[in-house]
Amino acid sequence: MRKILMMVAVAMMTAMSAVAQKIEVVDADGHGIPLVSVLTEDGTLIGTTDLSGALSDVKGNAKVALTHVAYKPQMVTVASLVDGKVTMEDLDYSLTEVVVKPKPYIYVEALYRVYVYRNDSLCYFMSGIMPNAYNVQKKKLEHGSYYQARAEYCANWGASTTWGARAQVYHAGMITTFPLDVVEQKMKDRYFMSTTVNSPSRSTYSNAKGVIGYLTRNNGQVRMTLDAGKEQMYANEVKGETKLLEKRQEMGYEYQFVIAWKENEERTTGVENFLMDSNHWEYNDKKGHVKFFVETYATDHYYMDKEEWNARKKAIKKEYGESMTLDQLAEYERQHHIPSLSPATLQAIGKLKSQWGK
Repeated sequence: MRKILMMVAVAMMTAMSAVAQKIEVVDADGHGIPLVSVLTEDGTLIGTTDLSGALSDVKGNAKVALTHVAYKPQMVTVASLVDGKVTMEDLDYSLTEVVVKPKPYIYVEALYRVYVYRNDSLCYFMSGIMPNAYNVQKKKLEHGSYYQARAEYCANWGASTTWGARAQVYHAGMITTFPLDVVEQKMKDRYFMSTTVNSPSRSTYSNAKGVIGYLTRNNGQVRMTLDAGKEQMYANEVKGETKLLEKRQEMGYEYQFVIAWKENEERTTGVENFLMDSNHWEYNDKKGHVKFFVETYATDHYYMDKEEWNARKKAIKKEYGESMTLDQLAEYERQHHIPSLSPATLQAIGKLKSQWGK
């Protein structure tokens, strides 16, 4: 009898462990946080939260690490959560105001971190500095071709240009000055998306397929989160772009992003207002499933002239070369109050470097 009871107990425990363990990640106001990366303790990617902030299954992991470009990373014990809900603490991240000086460029320095996962295991990581200078008179963004090439190489690692992944370490749309309603009108015209203002601090983006994103305002900071893959594929459908749509569907193409910037009294934004963003692409190839993330943080901005711009580019290249070491990255994060890599991610990077023999 005792043996039978033990067998029944084991069977029940096995059945319980097979039940999907859902988690829901929310902010201080109770709104779901999309695009939270959920990892195991050793840095294996379990998945990312959807637009409602939910991940359907943590795959039996007792502890999970949560990371997001705009929130403080944390480790949580799944069993301790009430109804699977966890609140992430907002990242208090800001830049000093740009002092207006009679110089032709607004300089913006950005830290980028690139992660590539194949079949949920980290297979590539790189971090570096991207110098950008906005020519105020010409209304044109300039950056050294060396840095552009390095950044685009990292972000497009293994990607297929057939579905037009325009990966970059800054969000081009936010590196120009414009009112937000102009952006939303362009999104409506090009991608057939509508905007619903739910409250002064929150708007919803949707198309005929359903909700595809949100815009939130909090303490002078604006965040836009968008499922751009769904946005693009619906536009393909409406425009009759059948081949491109079928290619994206065949590849299991997904693309989401979140971007944050400061908003002034005129509710416009420009190069000096950009704060951070995170872009996430995934697709299938012959070797399995690929997911890659590009995180960007603006770290410095000020006015400068052409000579200062050229000198800064040379200084960055001399100090960091093709990429930062982990020690350089940690020091740069500390100096600029950027959340450091989570222990789970660092463990995965360490394992990766040992495999590379570096």
